[in-house]
Amino acid sequence: MQAYRLVRRPAEAAPATVRDPGHETAVAHVDGPLLVVGGPGTGKTSTLVEAVAARVAEGTDPERVLVLTFGRRTATALRHRIEARIVGAAGRVVHEPLVRTFPAYAFGLLRRAAASRGEPSPRLLTGPEQDLIIRELLDVVGPDEDGDDPYGWPLDLRPALRTRAFAGQLRDLLMRAAERGVGPAQLARLGEQLDRADWPAAARFLREYVAVLALRDATTRGSVAYDPAELVRAATGLLADDPELLAAERRRLAHVYVDELADTDPAQVELLARIADGGRSLVAFADPDSSTYSFRGADPTIVATFPQRFRTVSGAPAATVTLHTSYRAGGRLLAATNRLARRLRGPAGPRERRPQPGIPPGSVEVRTFRSATSESTYVAHALREAHLVDGVPWSRMAVIVRSTARQLPSLHRALHAAAVPTVVHSEDLPLHLQPAVAPLLLLLRCALEPDRLDEEAAVALLHSPLGGADPLAERRLRQGLRALALAAGDRRPSGELLVEALRDPTELVAVERRWAAPAQTVAALLGTAREAAAAPGATAEDVLWAVWRATGLAERWHGLTSRGPVTPGEPDTVPRMRAAAADRDLDAVVVLFDTAARFVDRLPGARIEVFLDHVLGQQLPADTLAPSADRGEAVRLLTAHAAKGLEWDLVVVAGVQEGVWPDLRLRGSLLGSERLVDVLAGRAAGAGTAAAMAGQSAAMLAEERRLFHVAATRARRRLLVTAVASAGAGGGADYEEQPSRFLYELGAGTVDPPTGDGSGGAGPRGDGPDDDGSAGSGAAGDGPGGPGPGGDGA
Repeated sequence: MQAYRLVRRPAEAAPATVRDPGHETAVAHVDGPLLVVGGPGTGKTSTLVEAVAARVAEGTDPERVLVLTFGRRTATALRHRIEARIVGAAGRVVHEPLVRTFPAYAFGLLRRAAASRGEPSPRLLTGPEQDLIIRELLDVVGPDEDGDDPYGWPLDLRPALRTRAFAGQLRDLLMRAAERGVGPAQLARLGEQLDRADWPAAARFLREYVAVLALRDATTRGSVAYDPAELVRAATGLLADDPELLAAERRRLAHVYVDELADTDPAQVELLARIADGGRSLVAFADPDSSTYSFRGADPTIVATFPQRFRTVSGAPAATVTLHTSYRAGGRLLAATNRLARRLRGPAGPRERRPQPGIPPGSVEVRTFRSATSESTYVAHALREAHLVDGVPWSRMAVIVRSTARQLPSLHRALHAAAVPTVVHSEDLPLHLQPAVAPLLLLLRCALEPDRLDEEAAVALLHSPLGGADPLAERRLRQGLRALALAAGDRRPSGELLVEALRDPTELVAVERRWAAPAQTVAALLGTAREAAAAPGATAEDVLWAVWRATGLAERWHGLTSRGPVTPGEPDTVPRMRAAAADRDLDAVVVLFDTAARFVDRLPGARIEVFLDHVLGQQLPADTLAPSADRGEAVRLLTAHAAKGLEWDLVVVAGVQEGVWPDLRLRGSLLGSERLVDVLAGRAAGAGTAAAMAGQSAAMLAEERRLFHVAATRARRRLLVTAVASAGAGGGADYEEQPSRFLYELGAGTVDPPTGDGSGGAGPRGDGPDDDGSAGSGAAGDGPGGPGPGGDGA
């Protein structure tokens, strides 16, 4: 039975216009492979949408057009754009377009094949499930030299084997091997060749790991479990082993389009070659300078090798179309970002973009400050000025940071104090950093691991929605506890007394009730969590539900979302903002419970501590199936990874410090997963350890530079980049904050020191013409709404 979907064209979804020969070539292409390369803002995604619309207009069923992209959120947004473009008259019924991620497409193939054979549907092996199996297998290794070790791990790694970090790095190595088709024998052989004793041990571990998974599949649910890397390889192997299935799939797909080709990994490219080689209709869109997911296995070199890998029927290399016209940024913005792009690796051809005629040149400013507080204050001032003076809507401004955990809180507070409406979408933050979720996780941690309940955690819980205390209540509580202790001859500081009161609230009875109430509430919740976790067979979901019911937050937040009467003298916007915040908090808690439900379903016997490790170990925002609703007029706060594919009139890139951006800490290097990728790609195959680490650092710097390039190219009219340049009170090098090297690469000159008042420093001096003959990047811009502030000090 065919699946149909009723789609109505939004009012703003008018047909796009193809504006130059490169776009026309890509839209009209239907014969053989084609590579479309273009920088940010050159219209690659719009061209893809137009190409799909053209195939549908020619009579092709949308279900015969496959669009593959990198992430689930990107796929959802692209699907909506295609739906709005291909629908005809209002009410017309069409097939839903096939827009999938590579893993989703692979999973669909495996599921259909299993159904045709009458077998159970395959299932996905989640990260926590992998980590649990890995840690269980590593537990058999003795901690010292005389202990048992069936895998032969080097002695210097023995102390780390039982840590969560080691399990994560081992999983990363196994996934990189699976993505590149490396089995245990080849991994062991490479380790012997490169004198790495850890790789043969990892190879022996991999054999047992695969055997344990096969045994679990056979004795539990009867369905095969795949991790994301194995999923794509398994689908490719299925098509290779079943010629009839491959032929049927090729007949089913008339055209294949690929968005974000530079973010694919070798396993995904092999799957693409299996379904679309031999001169079939394939159009791939790529920007190698925007590839920022190498830590997930992405390999941007596929862009350079695509023409040779995918050939026409006659055997000729695939044609390449390069897009040079930028429809996003004007001349001055392009001059600055082009200077940055020249330092990127790879061919320089697609990097030289020219502005569309008639687009204002825009402005670029680089400012340094004495402190992070001054920086945040100026960012708030710049946003308010752009809105009030230049008339830029709040929703057309964004603040981009490198790290949500380290940089967002201070910026969020400064913008809130300046009455700048902000929004941090739930999909932009890891789950454990959501304001509504973090206190619940902290409470569970402190309940299950009492040593984690220190003064900092106690204060955080008291001031969270769980305790509801304000600074005055905390101060009076400390004074009351201190008075009681002194009367009994106890001279401990109030912080210790506060922690002890949360562990044993009997002393709180003697404190005035209104000041003791927050601490009594938190202490009761800690007791509820401990009691629920101690119950036989308790799961993470059970413990969460017990604590959530005891908090009473569901009723309180639901009451706020109902938008009751406005308090006299209170602006009408205040209850609306409170209702929106409560709605977001409820959404975040629902996501937490969904995560717990999936965790319990996959790992029914796992302790809640494993669930907490899973959630707290999340470093990047997870994909979500929840819709991203319009939050109204607000400035978007997000990371550079989340900003990819988006644009705003005014973009602030904040906190561009050395050590933060670029962040050159070697990640995942204990077991050499990066070295494995380099060796398999033919890079540094014979290099020693020092040379290999230098190569990894160079690769990380290149990726950090690409990430900064992505952030800087989100601006349509004005780009403001800020950093702190200061020495700490101690005056030593350990306390110094230095602007990133990227600020110098972006600007026309050097970055001047900050001004003495700390309110803002000069940007790169405009002491010569830019590449397009415009003023230096520190000069005032002349975009819509009038000139912005210059770069010569606040």
